Amino acid sequence: MPTTESTLELFNRYPAAQNIAHRALGNFPTPVERLQRLGEQFGLSDFYIKRDDISGPLYGGNKVRKLEFVLADAIARGYDKVWTVGAIGSHHVLATSIYARHVGLQPAALHYPQTVTAHVLDVLKALSTTQPELTLVDHVAQIPVFLARAHLKEWLAKNPDIYYIPGGGSSFIGTLGYVNAALELKAQIERGELPEPHTIFVAAGTCGTLAGLILGAKMAGLNTNIIGVRVVDKIIANTRQTAHLANRCALWLEESGLENIPRITHKDVTILDGYIGKGYGEPTPQGSVCERLALDLENLEFDPTYTSKVLAAIVAERDRLELNNRPVLYWHTLNSIDLGERIRSAQPAWDLPAAYQKFF
Repeated sequence: MPTTESTLELFNRYPAAQNIAHRALGNFPTPVERLQRLGEQFGLSDFYIKRDDISGPLYGGNKVRKLEFVLADAIARGYDKVWTVGAIGSHHVLATSIYARHVGLQPAALHYPQTVTAHVLDVLKALSTTQPELTLVDHVAQIPVFLARAHLKEWLAKNPDIYYIPGGGSSFIGTLGYVNAALELKAQIERGELPEPHTIFVAAGTCGTLAGLILGAKMAGLNTNIIGVRVVDKIIANTRQTAHLANRCALWLEESGLENIPRITHKDVTILDGYIGKGYGEPTPQGSVCERLALDLENLEFDPTYTSKVLAAIVAERDRLELNNRPVLYWHTLNSIDLGERIRSAQPAWDLPAAYQKFF
């Protein structure tokens, strides 16, 4: 079993937080690196990356920080099964299933279709190795109906053995993972690993990452602009949802014994539109160019669904936001842990339901 090391800056700065359930899954702090060549290409003199792509030994990306708190909460409450939702190529569903199995929980998910690419098929193959319980709906439009508050409450009441994890792990508990991440970044700045960023860019999907960073930055006293780049429909990624998540997390922290936790309003949240392209999972020409440059110049992998669109936004917004001579940090939320062995050992014909075989 891989070993993990987890140092939570949240616990260091707020001793009262140590009564919050937590399960070490990742390797933190994740490193910060300067992207000299890519920065020169983009016209940025001081460009950095936060390497959450290598956040965990089994699977990286931004879900690991959230799952450290979410799965711990499920265990502390006595659950045996966790249930979540996402597209068939969802990194969140995959990460949740991998780490749920790792801590002894049964993974289950509600899936909706998306454009089937080689990457999506690899995600499904990797997912099949966790032997999850899966339900596939015909169209994403069915998801809001299924997850409507009244329906979901009724469904969970009929299934009391299931712990529900919202899409992207973006519950107020999951959001705490990125409150800690902002405090972690503050400590790295204090150690001289990078200057305080003028601006941080991150993908805005279900907004738990963005909400946690904004709240955590306020708690850390960072004078940094935090910008989300919308990569999903606006009904999911919006300023009010982000503020709600941040404030629900803040309230929970105070209920857990922490004092003087700040609040935010939707006016504190910046989400850039215009970079999603034709829709979720659809590549954009600008994103594809940035994806190739990142691989060629820095040997960093990006994906067409989330991360390459953030790079495209950084390039497009450089002059308007006057970023040329200021420290800019891109927060990398993609997994870069090699899943080759897991994918090669997969038997999706056996371990995925019949409804999924059409994708192959």
